[in-house]
Amino acid sequence: MTRLTNSSAARLPASVRRPAYDRAAVRPGIVHLGLGAFHRAHQALYTEQVLAGGDLRWGIVGVHLRGRRLADALAAQDHLYTITEQHAEQSDSRLVGAIQAALFAPEALEKVLGAIADPQVHVVTSTVTEKGYSLLPATGELDLSDADLAHDLQQPQAPRSTLGVLAAGLLRRDPGAPLTVVCCDNMAANGPTLRRLLGAYAERACPALLPRLSDGSIAFPSTMVDRIVPAATEASLAAAEARLGLRDELAIACEPFTQWVIENAFAGPRPAWEQAGALFTSDVRPFQEMKLRLLNGSHSAIAYLGQLRGRETVAGAMADPVIRHAVRAILFDELLPTVAVPAGFDVRAYGEQLIHRFDNPALAHRTAQIAMDGTQKVAVRWLPALRERLAQGRPAPRLERALAAWLHTLRQAQGDAGQPLALGDPGAPPLVALLRAAASTRAAADAALGYAPVFGTAPWPACLAARLAAHLDTLAAQGTDGLLASVAA
Repeated sequence: MTRLTNSSAARLPASVRRPAYDRAAVRPGIVHLGLGAFHRAHQALYTEQVLAGGDLRWGIVGVHLRGRRLADALAAQDHLYTITEQHAEQSDSRLVGAIQAALFAPEALEKVLGAIADPQVHVVTSTVTEKGYSLLPATGELDLSDADLAHDLQQPQAPRSTLGVLAAGLLRRDPGAPLTVVCCDNMAANGPTLRRLLGAYAERACPALLPRLSDGSIAFPSTMVDRIVPAATEASLAAAEARLGLRDELAIACEPFTQWVIENAFAGPRPAWEQAGALFTSDVRPFQEMKLRLLNGSHSAIAYLGQLRGRETVAGAMADPVIRHAVRAILFDELLPTVAVPAGFDVRAYGEQLIHRFDNPALAHRTAQIAMDGTQKVAVRWLPALRERLAQGRPAPRLERALAAWLHTLRQAQGDAGQPLALGDPGAPPLVALLRAAASTRAAADAALGYAPVFGTAPWPACLAARLAAHLDTLAAQGTDGLLASVAA
């Protein structure tokens, strides 16, 4: 099958929308760190619509820090790829041309740093996942045990980490050329958090950068991003090939829903992303917390319960009445009351919309994908809400059971039917070792709650440890049927 390129794109079906601008006239104005599917289906698509509106200053220089496959695949396709938005039987496809270059940082470091320093570049965006910022999620501090960060602290001129690459690029940039760094990962207050982490890194590795981080020439607005974008599989790529009549190794299938809320605090020029539907606001926090707890928190519950019950996909898990009931209760009864709702926002309608999105049978969104990196995700998706509810004397029985399901997965690495479960979490081994060394479930619960990198340093009530131990006993004896039966309506 012919590969998608500039020359072969003319063979795409007429139903596939094409770039409505001259790609040769586009100038680079954005550097993006992290070329995964989410960026290409989200920020790049918003930028595509800005380019289509006639503002050609905002071509994207994509940078990948881990593995060269994506950069090579984009280059082989002249940086073109397709997106198909799907819900049930409805679908809509388009060809995206916003990415102008794709660089694998370890082999093109000079080009990467030069792009960040380029005065025509006004925005750096990033989607490197929560763990990509060398962050200890429970404390918000630098993870000095991160191997790439440790390397960069010793050799800041040859950086490997996100913070190291950003710092080295910013040091090369003319102080008179303002820049805005837009973090698009799921961290509370992600803009200020990235500024603080970068400052902590600069203090140790390149103090000359510190004044630039506080003089207003570099801005770090907070953002909230939302779109369900499953990782590509051989099946999804084959389906795209049949639909397109061309082989697109980067084809994305995602849901129609998309949302981007951005703090209107830029240091210099920016794309008019609002033309594509982005919301600029003075305060992102309510939107960010709502999405982090309600969507991401529910997703993690679906993932861990679904993995234990052998449900491969989110839609498959939601078709399981036991999981569906538990997730609805976690979302509406336990997480929703902990969020500050933006004025005039119908949060219950938002919750029902989430359930509708989770039900989408057209997306093979794997529970294993969502379950990855739990030590990063649980700390921000579940634990702040759980602390709030416990402090107020309000129970969260299903959220506690979901937490037990995660700990059980780490401890046993197998599902209800004995099926092996891959943990997919580089941060998990120390916690796994504690859980497996524990002589009893109560000792395991105590060890988990005392594990500061995830659960923080503030003490948790002893009654929580007792309940978690009881849930772990139930899981071992009766599986998730027994775990959830006692709270079933």
